[in-house]
Amino acid sequence: MGKLSKEQRRRKRKAKQRQHRKRREEVLKVRVEPWVAPKMKLFKVPPLLTEDVPREKRLELLRTMGKEARKKLDALYPQTAKWVTEYDPVYVLSMCAFYLFAHPEGIDPEATGQLEFPHHYLELLQAFALCQPRNLTVKPLFDEMSALKKHMEEVGQHISMRHFDIPERLTTERELGAYRLRTEMMVQTTGIRNWAYPHQMRKILLDLAAAIAPGFEATHGVNPVRFFAMLLKIPEEVEERLNAHMGKMRQCVAAEDYRAIVAAYNSAFPENEPIVGEQVDWMWERAGKKRMNLLSMLMTHSDLKLEHIYSFSLERAHELVGSATDRAALQALLERVSYRFGDLATANREHFILTNPVLDRPFISMGDETYFSAVWGVLPHMVLDILEDLVWENSDVRERYTKAKATYLEDELERIVRAGCPNGQVFRGSTWKDGAGVEYENDLIVVIDTFAVVFEAKSASVTDPARRGAPERLAETLRELIEEPSEQGLRFIGHLKREPAVHRFKTKRGETNVIDSRPIKHYIPIGVTLSHLGLIASNLKKLIAAGVVEKKLEELAPSINITDLESVFELLPREVEKVHYLARRREFEAHMQYEGDELDLLGFYLDNGFNIGDTEYEQDTVLNMALKSKELDPYFVGSREGKAVRKPRLAMTEWWDEILNRISERKFEGWLETGFILLNTTKEDQETFEAAFKELARQVLDGKANKPHNWIRWESGPKRRLYIIIGYPYLTDNKELRNSILAEAIEGDDSAHARGVAAIGLNMRHPHFPYDILARRAATDLLDTLTLEPREPKKVGDG
Repeated sequence: MGKLSKEQRRRKRKAKQRQHRKRREEVLKVRVEPWVAPKMKLFKVPPLLTEDVPREKRLELLRTMGKEARKKLDALYPQTAKWVTEYDPVYVLSMCAFYLFAHPEGIDPEATGQLEFPHHYLELLQAFALCQPRNLTVKPLFDEMSALKKHMEEVGQHISMRHFDIPERLTTERELGAYRLRTEMMVQTTGIRNWAYPHQMRKILLDLAAAIAPGFEATHGVNPVRFFAMLLKIPEEVEERLNAHMGKMRQCVAAEDYRAIVAAYNSAFPENEPIVGEQVDWMWERAGKKRMNLLSMLMTHSDLKLEHIYSFSLERAHELVGSATDRAALQALLERVSYRFGDLATANREHFILTNPVLDRPFISMGDETYFSAVWGVLPHMVLDILEDLVWENSDVRERYTKAKATYLEDELERIVRAGCPNGQVFRGSTWKDGAGVEYENDLIVVIDTFAVVFEAKSASVTDPARRGAPERLAETLRELIEEPSEQGLRFIGHLKREPAVHRFKTKRGETNVIDSRPIKHYIPIGVTLSHLGLIASNLKKLIAAGVVEKKLEELAPSINITDLESVFELLPREVEKVHYLARRREFEAHMQYEGDELDLLGFYLDNGFNIGDTEYEQDTVLNMALKSKELDPYFVGSREGKAVRKPRLAMTEWWDEILNRISERKFEGWLETGFILLNTTKEDQETFEAAFKELARQVLDGKANKPHNWIRWESGPKRRLYIIIGYPYLTDNKELRNSILAEAIEGDDSAHARGVAAIGLNMRHPHFPYDILARRAATDLLDTLTLEPREPKKVGDG
């Protein structure tokens, strides 16, 4: 090939500059600042195929895709072993953990769409690595790193797609619904990690460990609180070592010339044999006298340090648990949660996908009192299961632990509700009998104004077979965790409704709960679990479609994990917001087709209060709000690490915010109902209402209003869930006249069909911001029905 002309070289240089600018612009588009909440996009999921495609054809197409994916997986999956047999498995695992999974603090690659190597890929590789003795070769990966990444991506894709291979025997909607439920649980088991935020997982783990500490220590010789606190401390030290390692390499990158680069490398790693004299020039020659090549050579050499970064010693573990702990007992316990190379030689590797043994024993014992792991990133996710595995070895400790879990869940529920509802009456453990003399117990009820939230708690665990999607065990688990609490809560609500009176319920603690159910008009049932069921728990329609429960939606209560409930209460500081969320949460779940877990729902609620108009009742599309919770993660994680992170809050105008604050402070009769009505508006609605109110107020002050007394009337929500807000700017100081005008506005015939009406009055001569008077129409049907049939408008004159 001949030399390029001057013009050709200029064009080539310009083209490279354009490509560089384009790449930089693409990077800047997805770049996010650490600990800044990303704004996740919501979108409707249209049907995969148009309605004119017959159902049988749709199933055929899905099965074809599933069979093809299964065939490719069967061929590709066994080849995973290549990466941990031809290369040193510890080196490969370290490289993947560092280059493919590690990310800057405060930035979640999943939230930015840049997660290309999910953590369960690492778990699979570590399991494969344990199937044979360690190969101590020094062979480097070099460009094969990209091939490894591509291989695991293809394996992951085929694992997901193979679920479309629906068994031919499944043809009815119920059978297909049950299959979808099973596969959803399997997908969650395969790839979803971290069932709560780190501070929550830590608290639950250590609290439960403390509850059974004497029995555990008698069995294993180590205090469980100290042991698991040590296991949670080591990942922090691993992260510190990683940051230090990257800092050292940055010093090399910052150096000006090749001699300075090598000198910086020698200084960063003084334990190495220094590179000096002719060796420096020789390396520069080998690098082709190119800076990036030299840095790449040094970085490849530094990768040999990664094994030590991801390891810890028995000595360090002993220091963390305390010198009073028997060293031999600690070593035995560490070995109990570790594997050695070759331990999984006879294991069925297909089972690694749904029952990866690495999740139970995440460490590799290296044989020299050193332990390695590549899965530090999700260790907090695993440790509660590890605790339960160790507890299960002793029947007495197991029994004590099971009782402690139930008590702990009820204690935590009471703590969260009392702290979040300071104006509510909280009653725990009310026992009562039905007409047949059968005794029942309610776990917790909180009464606030005319609302009552009835909680029932279930502490059972999700068994391994259920996690793998075993039909009977999964159905049994879901019935225990979701159906039974629903029955208990709704049964208690029925009792209070049938007998509106002052009830005196005895408790097993020897106390008497005095509950006056006469003022209560609105009941909200909620089931609370300690186990995390992900997307399944937040969408009861899936259980009904699968035939897991033979009930209607009206006969089921939303199921919320205790840590998610705590997060809901933390981000919704006012009691009216909490009650509104829980009430609308049940309605929204019944009406809307969506994909998302509890925190996704919470993130969506903060945008609009679940006020999305008629879209709520559409059944032809699905709203995908998965990952909406990523907007909450920076606050919940960063704030616990001492970072200044903005707290997410329900979107509303300053005026609405001040009104709700004043309502919450004064707590007049019906205050919660009034706030509930006001929350059935979006921020955009509030801004429109406020602009119209200001315009009318100006006309009233200028004497240009049409009538002596004028108000604006704002309708919020679709026809079946309509709420009306009245804005009344006035000049009169005659309270009787003012009140009569408000009554006319609220009780008018044009408001009879609304579920609730609230009025905001402001005296324009001497206004007291945010309002001078609030009024409401007392409501008995404030809450929407759960069925999708439209409600008949109430006729004027009806009760």
